[in-house]
Amino acid sequence: MKLKQFLHRSSRIDVFELGQKRLEQLKAEGRYSCYRNTRATLCKLSKFRRGKPLPLGDVTPDLVADFREYMINELGNSHATVTENIKILSTLLHRAGVQQDPCAGLKLTREEHRRNYLLEDELHRLMALRLEEDSLMAVARDMFFVECRTGLRISDLLKLCWCNYDGEAIRLKMQKTGREVSVPVTGNVRKTLEKYRNLFSEPKERIFPFLGKEEWRSGDFSRSRALIAATGQVNQIIKMLAARAGIEKNVSTHVGRHTFATMLLNKGASIYEVKELLGHRDVKVTQVYAHLVDERKKELIERLE
Repeated sequence: MKLKQFLHRSSRIDVFELGQKRLEQLKAEGRYSCYRNTRATLCKLSKFRRGKPLPLGDVTPDLVADFREYMINELGNSHATVTENIKILSTLLHRAGVQQDPCAGLKLTREEHRRNYLLEDELHRLMALRLEEDSLMAVARDMFFVECRTGLRISDLLKLCWCNYDGEAIRLKMQKTGREVSVPVTGNVRKTLEKYRNLFSEPKERIFPFLGKEEWRSGDFSRSRALIAATGQVNQIIKMLAARAGIEKNVSTHVGRHTFATMLLNKGASIYEVKELLGHRDVKVTQVYAHLVDERKKELIERLE
């Protein structure tokens, strides 16, 4: 086959067929988060195309720009979501062998957004709410409190086992980065964790009873899906409890991690110490929390006006 004929035939390959093969590959690799995001991008692209096929050769810079505007104006997607979707499309095209990426001309940067965190009195109000003991609401709140005092992500707390905790520190390999961390445990965190221990607790048993055993039986794909679903459930509970406590902020589980970092910096910890506790590889990632502290100082000084 001549080169010209080959290129013509390649340009007629349907993007959605390529996308389906990519989804099958991601599922086989157990990468549920990437699978979910890729599937969402393909669904949006299909709606944009009104269900019509999309040959590779038709994916031009103008089409990508129109797709971006569609996500912003028609779907109401945020800047970060649109950027993520365009990057997924770009990756799909690259894997298909497209030499000149039609997404390259777009500005694909994440918009910096304000990171919420709780003040001590807000956290106290949240913890003071009267909840039914052993309920999912109480468990979710305890997990959030531990996150505020250790900086661990919700994914790590959902998987946290008794073998990761020795009464003095929590030691584990982070779900997101694979990095080994050791976080000292304070009295209140120790008290919270010990509420869930009983005579039958096994070393490999998870501390927080949020993920059922049946959700953890099969491979990495199902486990990743179970983690994301459980995270969403915990987030819903935390938002509801925050509203009940009169906290007028968009509170999610990750706010606990922001709260941990901000409180440490406010109490004099260095950015490098916070970096190690959060498990960041680069201090530049941690630097954003220093800006939060600066904002707080500015708010306090402005009260003198």
